[in-house]
Amino acid sequence: MAESYWPVFGSKNYESGIPKIGYLDWYVPRLEENRPHNLSLNGMQYEWDIKEIMEDSIYEIANHHIGNLKDPRINVSNRERVDVERVVICHGATQGLHIAICAALANNSDKTVTIAVESPCYAPIVQSPQLFNHEVIKVRRLKPKDSFGHWRIDKQKWLQAIQKSEILMITPILNPSGWDYHSDDREWIVNTCKEHNVIIIADEVYLDTKRRHEEYLPFYKLGEHCISINSLTKVYSLGTIRFGWIIASPKIAEQARRAFITLGGMMGSPTLRIAESVFPHLDIALDKVQEYREKNLPLLRRVLERFDIIWNEPSHGLFGAFKLPYGINAMDFIDRECKNYGVLLVPGNMFEPDLDEWIRVAWSIEPKLFEKAIINLEKALDLAISQKTSQ
Repeated sequence: MAESYWPVFGSKNYESGIPKIGYLDWYVPRLEENRPHNLSLNGMQYEWDIKEIMEDSIYEIANHHIGNLKDPRINVSNRERVDVERVVICHGATQGLHIAICAALANNSDKTVTIAVESPCYAPIVQSPQLFNHEVIKVRRLKPKDSFGHWRIDKQKWLQAIQKSEILMITPILNPSGWDYHSDDREWIVNTCKEHNVIIIADEVYLDTKRRHEEYLPFYKLGEHCISINSLTKVYSLGTIRFGWIIASPKIAEQARRAFITLGGMMGSPTLRIAESVFPHLDIALDKVQEYREKNLPLLRRVLERFDIIWNEPSHGLFGAFKLPYGINAMDFIDRECKNYGVLLVPGNMFEPDLDEWIRVAWSIEPKLFEKAIINLEKALDLAISQKTSQ
């Protein structure tokens, strides 16, 4: 049933235990189909030449790292220009969510609390707090009323949720829309949470697509009650090594370090050695982000214009979302017309139930591959719309 695909809010159902990440039940089988035109990959698809970067040191990745590698926090500290004591290294952003929750509540006397989580969102952001039996309530970012521009917040409803909560968990680059906060909303969220002693945990794995622009503003810069989580996965195309980090106030970072040691022990030597070698070259991936936008987005715009589909294009990033015309159901479209032409996309109801006519499309693949995929997406749209209008 479609109801099981989107994120689960509320309290944990003790009869069913830990809630499953339902969208994987839909997505993984379709990945296994190996459709040739994959527009579902929201992380950069850049192939690092690790052997060239590491040179002969690649043969040392199985060696123990203690004593012959610099503190892995230093690369993050230097890149973000923060004190190294504010940085905690972890096994990717998802583990970072768990650690951040532990650290934020380290001095809280209550066994369970209420945590507000932004929607739409990636399911683990909602469901991670439920591992600790916390209640999760929803705060929504709303589609723009005129179909263009930022997805905004209802400040009164957010205030009601913040007043009930100990933590607010957010994803500044919203999945699936690709839009960051309006500056007014961001400022209000930071100030309101500070006023009510609510800690903000921001999953910022897509934020580095804005790194070269003056709009780049991670939450850790906005107050000691703000925690930022990032990784080498989405923007830097190195998800396989599971290297992430948390930036927080020194007090929270110390608790996060203790939580990581408890949950993860220590980072693996191969991960640390590869990350150490790649960090000086991360701007290569940012160059590719810009190249893919410049070459791929005009092709997508042309197709959507042909069908008069409203395209609210985010100013940065790797993906965006649009609503299918004529009430076409996104999951049906992906499993029928798209499958017929070998195209894979992500339906919007993977992130929120009322987005069942929405499609998330990523332009994070090599331009020649993207061009072929867009040609086939156009064919799929043509077929679906012609069938719908002929009924």
